[in-house]
Amino acid sequence: MNRLVLACALTFATIASADLVIGPEAECREKKAGDACRADTGAGVCTAAKCSRNDYSDGVPPKQKVVDCLKCLEATAPSDAGVAATKKKAKK
Repeated sequence: MNRLVLACALTFATIASADLVIGPEAECREKKAGDACRADTGAGVCTAAKCSRNDYSDGVPPKQKVVDCLKCLEATAPSDAGVAATKKKAKK
């Protein structure tokens, strides 16, 4: 009985964690396009992108759907880097 409870707990915890938004997308959750953010390698800019989501509307297992989202991407153009650096300095 204890093994069954443990197996269920681990299974459901794994499913729930798969739906978490992390990384470059999480950096821009409360921001809008063009806002400064912290990319993996330094200053970044929230940029319109496509993101994959689990869609449970037809039950389990979920299907994947693609939605519009914002991701924090490294500032590559000089103007992007300037905007990100200016906003970063303003926060200090």
